[in-house]
Amino acid sequence: MSNGLPEGKRIRIRSFYGFGPEDDGYVGWSQEQARDTYLRKLSDGDLLMIYGASTADTEKTLRSYVLGFVEIEAKPIRDTDKASAFGQQIKRDKGWADRWTYAIPIKRAWRTEEKVMIGRIAFNSYRPEAGQALAVHGAELDKSEVAKALKIKVREVNVFGEDPVTDQHASAMPFGQVFEPSRAFPGSKGERTATYEDGDTYLYLAEYDGDGHAFVGRKKSFGDKAVALKIGVSNDPKRRCDELNAGIPPAALGRWVLRVKSQPFPDMKSAEHAEAAFKDQCGSHLESLGKEFFWGHLDHAETLCWSLPGMSRFGTK
Repeated sequence: MSNGLPEGKRIRIRSFYGFGPEDDGYVGWSQEQARDTYLRKLSDGDLLMIYGASTADTEKTLRSYVLGFVEIEAKPIRDTDKASAFGQQIKRDKGWADRWTYAIPIKRAWRTEEKVMIGRIAFNSYRPEAGQALAVHGAELDKSEVAKALKIKVREVNVFGEDPVTDQHASAMPFGQVFEPSRAFPGSKGERTATYEDGDTYLYLAEYDGDGHAFVGRKKSFGDKAVALKIGVSNDPKRRCDELNAGIPPAALGRWVLRVKSQPFPDMKSAEHAEAAFKDQCGSHLESLGKEFFWGHLDHAETLCWSLPGMSRFGTK
């Protein structure tokens, strides 16, 4: 991890008249050259912190406030490729049909849940007198600014053209927590009648055996061996893997494959402690994809698994 962000991620600032990724799933420029120049500074997964432009076209209550964050895919598109019919109509109604037509797609978005002025966060990168230049070219936050940005409370929202957010009623959280692995889900308590469920529990590591880059929407560069991974606990890891694969179309080429299975832990709580230790220690080698999913090299994940207390090499059979 670096600056509280997954390794390689950066945050740049960009001003908008508003924040509506639910209908406009893109970041746009009016000139193709300006978009392409900005695009050369970005990589897949980079973040833009959006703030309200200080112009008459921006609602007064939004001007110079941080409005949200977006995660982008570093490729050129047109605005119509990722805009709803409603979003396009709004542009026409306001006379903006020929503006911001050169675009970059948004993959995820978070709306701020508190009022914070851009100058309080980007205190080095933001200059009011450079409003137009920042709107076109943006600026990258430095370490101290990133630290402040990650403390802003946000809530994830839908992005047009992407899968809907699974938990529409999730609580607001500091933006930095978006990139932290989730805690192991606690097992149920109380009396149980199923002897098997109340007994041995295993820690397992599964790999997505297929085009993992396409699976998580990333470009693959030459020699890139990173894969999608899942850590978890179960009383039957093979069955759990089968359940994961049940949601994948039969014609698809990729499948989840079990790579590590621990010795049996005496109970759910012991296995969950091992899972929590994995998540606490993986930051320097693996990137969290949210919840129990990770991105990185399989050998790093396997080595970490076998180093955890209570683990033993029993293979995956």
